[in-house]
Order: sequence, then structure tokens, then C-alpha cells
Amino acid sequence: MVMNDLFSPANLSMFAIILFSSFFVFLFNYRHDNKDKYQGNWWLISLDLFINMGMSVTGYILIVLVFDNVPQVAAYATYKYPVGFLFGLTSNVSIPIILKMFAEQLQSKLKSASKGK
Repeated sequence: MVMNDLFSPANLSMFAIILFSSFFVFLFNYRHDNKDKYQGNWWLISLDLFINMGMSVTGYILIVLVFDNVPQVAAYATYKYPVGFLFGLTSNVSIPIILKMFAEQLQSKLKSASKGK
């Protein structure tokens, strides 16, 4: 893949769609999970937003590079945009959700273990 292909009109529009979507995903996650985390420090909120949006675009770029450079998936090139969109959005959302789920499971097992003694 040539670097000019990465900045084609189709990819630039997908970048805009992913950034728009990841902004609202960030707002939803921030509102529900992190109300107390930053205590009104707007620069930390902005930094977290920048990191989340960057992870979304990076996830999309990864999928575009795979679909354009791996011959085995060339037959599925029409799926590049929907897979890239979903991977881009889930790349910054799924990791915290999984970590939160593991933390809750660990806490429940520790509580049940402490009650058993």
C-alpha cells in the first residue's frame, strides 16, 4: 500500500466517521464510568479523549493495511470499511470493559474466599 492510498477520499471520510463515532462513545463511557475519576480536571479529560480517538483511528488504519497488503484477505476487500469501522471503535472500548469485568470477577471471588474462612 502506498501512503497516498491511506489518504484517499474514502479513507479520509472513514477517519471522519470514526472520529465522530468515537467521540460519542467516549462521552457515553465518560458519563457512566468515570464521573469521579477526573474530579473536573479538563486537561485529563481532553487527554483521555485524544488517546481514545487516536486508538480508534489507529485500529482502522491497521485493518486497512491488513486488507490492502495480505493476499489471503484480498477476496474480502469489500468488508474493509465495515470491519475497519467496528475494529476502530471497539479497539478503545473493549479493553476497559474486559478489564472491568475481570476486576469485578476477581473482587467477587476474593469476597467469597474471605467469607469462607
